[in-house]
Amino acid sequence: GEQEGEGEGEKEGTKADASSLAKDLEEALVVSPESTAAKAPIEIEPSRQPTQSQSPTPLFVLYGSATGNAEYIAKDLAASINNASSSADALPFTSADCMEMNHFKRKKLLETWSSPPDPSPTPSQIQNKHAVIAICSTTGNGDAPENASRFLRFLKKPPPPAAAGASSSSPPLHRVAFAVLGLGDTNYDQFCASGKAIDRKLAEWGGTRAVPLACADEATGLEATVEPWLEGVLGG
Repeated sequence: GEQEGEGEGEKEGTKADASSLAKDLEEALVVSPESTAAKAPIEIEPSRQPTQSQSPTPLFVLYGSATGNAEYIAKDLAASINNASSSADALPFTSADCMEMNHFKRKKLLETWSSPPDPSPTPSQIQNKHAVIAICSTTGNGDAPENASRFLRFLKKPPPPAAAGASSSSPPLHRVAFAVLGLGDTNYDQFCASGKAIDRKLAEWGGTRAVPLACADEATGLEATVEPWLEGVLGG
């Protein structure tokens, strides 16, 4: 059997976590020379210039999907960002790059993520991390979907000592801020096992967890977790 939802008895994707995702991602990605005063929430202003509040580098959206749910959510998220990039609806990112998790080598993501992001055009905000969203279901007996299996096997290896061009003390993903959405079904023993493993391994490889892992449960309805999580990513 396949579980394209998931859960382990715990509801980790709350509306509070979701609504703060866009803000937390922005704060994780940006270094401000100003004081650490709390940032005002992102507002939609037709007159705002996109470069003033948006990331100049793409949001990476990776998915692992067996029955299509995770793929649909990922592609819908990416389309929302890409379709809004030229509109007045200012989102935290101007573009999104969506792909299967197993394409990480073909796309040379590790090499990209180990290099500094393109500098922000605004001197007041210098982006210092790549933003990565991972959406993954769990199949069978806690296994990763076929299109995510190589990515997860790679992450389960001991991380290399340092990223290319970085100091020997820098972990390989120290320039990454990430958020993970797991899809599962609490009717199975291994609820959201793949999403939980990816969340744990990205952190072990040096990534910065922008918000806690969110786990959506097919047994009670994926949308209860997914919809507020998506609203948070899009700054809603």
